[in-house]
Order: sequence, then C-alpha cells, then structure tokens
Amino acid sequence: YQRRVHGNEHQAKLPILPVPDLSHTLSLYLDSLKPLATPEEYHNSEEIIKDFAKPGGDGERLQNRLVEIAKSGKSPSWLEPLWDDSYLLSRSTIPINVNYFFALKDHEDPQNNEQARRAASLLSGGLNFYTHLRKGNLEMDKERGSPLCMNQYQRVFGSCRVPGKKRDGLHVYTTWDLPKRSENSESCIYHRVDPTHVVVLSGNHFYWFDAIENGEVIPYGRIVATFTKILEESNKSDEMPPPVGIFTASRRDVWAQIRQELIDYDSLNEKNLEIIQSSLIVVCLDRSEPADNSELSRLLLHGPGTNRWFDKINLIVCANGKAGINFEHAIGDGATTIRVADAMSKWITLHPQSEAPGSPTEIQELIWKTNERIIDSLREEYAVFKQQILGNETAALDFTHFGGLFLKSADVSPDAFVQVALQLTYYKMFGKPAPTYESASTRAFLHGRTETVRSCTSSSLEFCKLALQPLFGSGDSKSQYNALRKAIAAHVNYMREAKSAQGVDRHLFGLKAMFEIEALATQAKTGTKPELPSIYRDPLYSKSAHWQMSTSHCGCTSLTRFGFGPVVADGFGIGYMIKNNVIAFNITSKYFNRYTSSSIFAALLSQSLLLMQAILLSNPVTMAAPSTSLTFTHPTVSAEFSYFQYDQEFVDSVFGY
Repeated sequence: YQRRVHGNEHQAKLPILPVPDLSHTLSLYLDSLKPLATPEEYHNSEEIIKDFAKPGGDGERLQNRLVEIAKSGKSPSWLEPLWDDSYLLSRSTIPINVNYFFALKDHEDPQNNEQARRAASLLSGGLNFYTHLRKGNLEMDKERGSPLCMNQYQRVFGSCRVPGKKRDGLHVYTTWDLPKRSENSESCIYHRVDPTHVVVLSGNHFYWFDAIENGEVIPYGRIVATFTKILEESNKSDEMPPPVGIFTASRRDVWAQIRQELIDYDSLNEKNLEIIQSSLIVVCLDRSEPADNSELSRLLLHGPGTNRWFDKINLIVCANGKAGINFEHAIGDGATTIRVADAMSKWITLHPQSEAPGSPTEIQELIWKTNERIIDSLREEYAVFKQQILGNETAALDFTHFGGLFLKSADVSPDAFVQVALQLTYYKMFGKPAPTYESASTRAFLHGRTETVRSCTSSSLEFCKLALQPLFGSGDSKSQYNALRKAIAAHVNYMREAKSAQGVDRHLFGLKAMFEIEALATQAKTGTKPELPSIYRDPLYSKSAHWQMSTSHCGCTSLTRFGFGPVVADGFGIGYMIKNNVIAFNITSKYFNRYTSSSIFAALLSQSLLLMQAILLSNPVTMAAPSTSLTFTHPTVSAEFSYFQYDQEFVDSVFGY
C-alpha cells in the first residue's frame, strides 16, 4: 500500500450530495411508471404528479424544506440521517433480509486452504488493511480519476449494530479523528478506544485474543497456532455452550429485550457483549464442509443461525477451507466492502508464508450466564429462524457460455446486458414486467451511499415482447437487435443519472421524510396528523417500488459470488458478478410463494442470455460463420479429397442456384 492523498485532502475534493430538481425527478418517475401501468393507471398518476408539482403545491413546499436542510450543513449529506433510519428503525431480522455476503475464491495452494491457515491469512489481510487505513497509508479510492468517498471504511472494523427497542444504534470503537467534513455526522455512536482484539466463534464457543500489538498485526504463524488451539479446545469440549449468537438473528425488538435480560441477569454477560461489540471482527470457524456453490451461498447468507454474530462483520471459514464474509448492511455498502474482501483474499499471495506456525497467543473464552427463561428464549428464537431458513430458496448459477469479454467485443455494457436479461427472464416466467431495483453507488459525493436504478423500462418491455417472436420469422432480424440495443442504452442512461445522484427514489424518499417531519409537528399542535400527499397514496407509487427483483452487480477477481435475500415476499434477490468468461449469479426467493422459484429462474436466465447472444450475432449477419468459404480436411484416404474448398461455382452446381 502506498500513501497517495491525505484523507482530509481527498474528502475535501468531494461535492455535496445534491438535491435533484423536482421537475427532473417527477419526469423520470412518470417515465418509470409506463411499463408497469395500464393506460388508465398511467393517466391517473400523471394527473396526481401534475398536482404535486404545481406552484405552491406539496411538491414545491417539501422541495424547499429539503433544499434548506441540505444547505444547512447539519450533516455531511442530507440523505445520511434519513438513510440510516431506513436501516436502524427496521424491526425485521437482519440475516437474509438485510445482510449480504461475499464468497471468496479458494487459494491455489491447497495447504493454504487448511482451515486454520485459511482463517489466519484472511484475518491477516483484513487487519493489515485496517492498520494501513489507520496510519493514512491506504491508497484513496477513485473512479476514472475522480475521488470517491472513503467515509464507510472507518466503520467496517471495530463497529457493531446494537439492538434497541425502537431503533438500533451503530457503534464504532476508535480514537481516529474523523476528516473535518465528517465531524458533524451523527451516523454513528463513537467510543474513544482503539480495539486490538478479535472474537472467534467455534462450535458456539466464544473466544477472544489480541491480534494487534503495538499498532501492528501479530505474525501470521502465531495466528495460525491460535486458531489451531481454538479448534482443538472447542472440538474436545464435552458441553455445547448456549448458542447465544442466534439472538442476533431475531427481530430487533425481541433481541433488544433479550439483550437487556442477559445484562440484568449477570454482569458477566454485559462484559461479554462489550467485548464482542468492540472487537475488530468476528471470525466464525465452522465445522461444515459445503460441497457446491449453492450450499456455500446458503451457509454464508444465513447458515444455521448459530456460530454467528450477525450484528458485525463475520469472516466465515469452513472445515474444508471454503470461506466468505457476511456483512451487516448499515455498516457499509458492497462498493466499499468489496475492497476489504479483496485485500483479505490477496494477502497470502502478496505475502507468502513458508515459516512454521509459531506459538499461540493467549486466548480467553467468554462464558455466558443463563437461566431457564433465557434458554427458553434461545429455543424459541432458533425455531423462528429455522422457519425463515426453510422458507428461503437459494440457487447459484455459473453461466459459462460467455462473459464480459464477449459483451465488450460486441460493444455493449455488460451490466446493462445482464439487467435486460433479467427483465426477459421475468417476462418469460410471468408474462409481465417486474419493478426492479439495481443499486448504483453515489460515493462520488461526500458520504454518498446508493441510488436506485429502475431497470424496468418501456424499452426493456418492448424488447421482451419482441424477443419471444421468431428471430428470422419476419425476414428481418433487425427489429429484435435494435430493440435490444435500445433497452441497453436506456439502462446505461439511467445508471448514469443514478450515479450522478439524479435518480428518483432517494429524492422522493427525502420529500416524504420532509412531510413526516411536518406532519408530526402538526399533530403535536392539533392532535391530528395530516394525510399523505396524493403522490404517495397513489397505488402505482407502491407498485413501482415493490421490488420483485432486487439486484446488484458487484465483483472482483478474489470473489466467486455474492448475494442477499429478496426484499419482498413475492420477489427475487439477485446478486451477480460479470467476469471475463463467466457470469456468476446468486438467486434467492421464498419457498412459501408458489411461483417464485430460484432454480426455475436460473434455468430460464441461462436461456435468456443465450437468446440475447444470438440476437447480437444476428446483425450484421456476417458475424455468423460463412459456410461458403470453409477449408477442411475430408476424412478419406483419397489424396484428391484431402483438401477441399467450397466456392460459389460448386454451390451453384449442387443446389441448382
């Protein structure tokens, strides 16, 4: 790692997240409704939007209030406190519903995939990333030469989501001073302490040890020996300790109540919780040996719910060396955490370790004090989470017919191509378009997070309808080819808008939040809460944001796939990575919905990708193999037939042209 730019200097170059122009947002929003609405529904929404946008109307008033907040500088980003609330106010469980995972590529040397060595190399990579970040020696993120916000990195390590009855808190343990432009952020609760320890879960035993001494990561050999000792101790234990980690898979209000019961019952439990919360990372040494990608995906997304602490970053290493990371989403987005995962995976290759393991460092086990009520709660919460696991279907698809190299050679955006393929797949499966969410990073702005790309467009719907017709049935393949190009271009344009913070959803979300603030003040004065503006009561507003496909594209060479759960009961969660010659998908859905089958979607998706490749190859036709100019060796002993070339004269003589 090399120091490129001081953090303050880098962050100072970032523009403030803008509040989009109201007319621009409403125009883009109305356009996004077309493929999802009947003519009557669309006309009704059009009138509602006109009323919202009129001078002196709700839209203008709420826009002015939002602009005022953005200009006040009370927060580095007008969206940040609102977006934090969207995560931390939710009371639903976070595994499957919120957290996401990365699956890491196996190391080329089988010895480095032995469980203790694998865990040690990945932990060493992560902690070295952390120490370089703390020292200011980390190269700053850029995209096409422009700086990207580094704010999220400071809360990846040594942070924890802590449950509350009504709202969770995001706690960060560090003495690191925030860059000047981030000092007024209230996103996190800071504890002025620098943690040096990691927590290790093995067979539901909780251990901890100091992995940083005098500001440096302890030697790799000592970490290997320490993990080996932990595995030995946990495996020889006669008693299975209470799987307290299952509580982090509970509803947040339930977990908040149980957490308080643990604290009230014995002060040792409170100390245990503080050690876990303040740890740099949780390492989960699993006894399972996933045999295929789908099984590994399930293990990383949720596992059995035990041997995890879902409120933190979990580095998961299986008995056969398969590994991945489960990230709590409020802490950071995939566009940031992927760099951390990449550093973890590559460390052992960049720093080969040939020396024999050293002596283990001192480890301590956390002992939980429980009573009958707490044990009953463990049983209840495990049963509840088991039902969630059984209700979740995960399918891993490695599409190997082509990848990014072919798509770039065809001069199309790989991401847009895949998004259109998802639209076609859903249309073939259900005969209608689906409201679709794709995440776009807004890290080009100070404290930027994400914006929504509404991937279902009029152009994609037009293509889906044409793609179900014979390719050459009308004698003109250009209609499908042109429709595909148009759909891809529409997606590229929307992505450009979203990454420039000019999308629809964050702006409408912010305006709605402004109304809620006004409404609460009015209710406090009058006792009556005003009715929501009609734009938010419009059924098409809810329908267009009912994300039946929640999708995200993320990847690097160190990862094999990533995934997350569906965000609605009748939808799909689709994470994908586009590599040179393969596209890796992770598709999730709910078993209790009769029609949303991940395995069926995966099968149809393969067909869609191949069909779209054929459409790309159909125009110009010259991209197909020219049958009249093939030279080949004929399988005969006769020398006169050894080499033969088709020419037009031969074709005419045979076929009578």
